[in-house]
Amino acid sequence: MNRKPRRTFRQRLFTVLESLPFLAPLLIFLAILYGMLAWTLYVSMANWVGTAPNYEFVGLKWYQMMFRLDRFRVDMTNNVKWLSLGVLPTVALALFLAYMLEIGSVKRIEGYVRTLILYPVAMSFVVTGTIWSWMYQPDKGVLNTILRAIGLTELIGRYTTNPATATYWLILIFIWQYLGFAVIILQSSFRTTELQEMVEAAIVDGASKLRILFSVIVPNIRGGILILISLLLISALKVFDIVYVVTFGGPGYSTDVLALFMFIATFQQHLVALGAGLGMIIFLMALVIVIPYTIYAFRKWFE
Repeated sequence: MNRKPRRTFRQRLFTVLESLPFLAPLLIFLAILYGMLAWTLYVSMANWVGTAPNYEFVGLKWYQMMFRLDRFRVDMTNNVKWLSLGVLPTVALALFLAYMLEIGSVKRIEGYVRTLILYPVAMSFVVTGTIWSWMYQPDKGVLNTILRAIGLTELIGRYTTNPATATYWLILIFIWQYLGFAVIILQSSFRTTELQEMVEAAIVDGASKLRILFSVIVPNIRGGILILISLLLISALKVFDIVYVVTFGGPGYSTDVLALFMFIATFQQHLVALGAGLGMIIFLMALVIVIPYTIYAFRKWFE
């Protein structure tokens, strides 16, 4: 049996030096990223209150205070709502819409529909939040004005001024904005030669459109769906702009999320240590929920 010749130390060193220019930007980025993460962790255990830095170590004082706050519990609940109700409906709606655009009855007007659903993706969350604030306004908002005009006054709602339902109306904005993005991701998964041939064979065999969707398409675009879910999870976890613009966490703090609480604690209340602690909680949620799922999704994608 022929053995591969062992490389000398000089050859291995040359290989490392040869790849160093390509690895250097990544190494610098990782050093900055984890260096700032370590600094944030230490600040969360310091006694930094006010605008002047104070690195006096106080341990878990701010974490204990954070866990006792009712606002923190509301924020955690709202973030979980965003992660579940913001992601799954978006994927489900995008799947059906992408399917209709590909082989459904609206394929002839695909270009117009795609343009319409992609408009929200091009807008920033600040612009989107401003537009939907006008839509949701109780007195002269677009939705209530339309309901009054057609005589459905019993359906007039308080939308974002109702503490019990305000978060759900904000999540609807997220779904609206990311739906076009999700459709494009799924459509790109549809357009493979193998899948097109399988769909054509199923049509010839007389399979219904729903049967084709769930028995042919969904199993073969599983990788694309998993990647889309991971991207939406990341976006939902870091949600800030919509809540800031539309409700600023209100009424009270019923629509508050961790990112907004971190912003308020750090830059308005000047409780920098508390803000750093909230930042670490967001990081831990990403570490426990988003990152493992993303790694799993990428593995399935390349299987």
